[in-house]
Amino acid sequence: MTALPDWMRPPRAEGWFAEDLDRLPEAPRHTELIDGSLVFMTSPRRSWHGRLVTSLTVALMAQAPDGFEVEREMTIRLDARNRPEPDLLLTTAP
Repeated sequence: MTALPDWMRPPRAEGWFAEDLDRLPEAPRHTELIDGSLVFMTSPRRSWHGRLVTSLTVALMAQAPDGFEVEREMTIRLDARNRPEPDLLLTTAP
């Protein structure tokens, strides 16, 4: 069994917190925090996925009311132990 790198070990017994992700430069791109656990993307995204997300982004941007923003692949803090990264996000936040 291979030992985990030190950066993958939770800093406390109850796991990771949302702000911990900002202090993990070693973490792979698109690392999410779900219920205090790190979740890594394990397979590369396919070209059809990228085209679909782009098409949906353009459609949402065209239909979104004033004051709404469309973001792609941005983490969002739901609470102290959950920071997922949805493909698309419609928000009123700047």
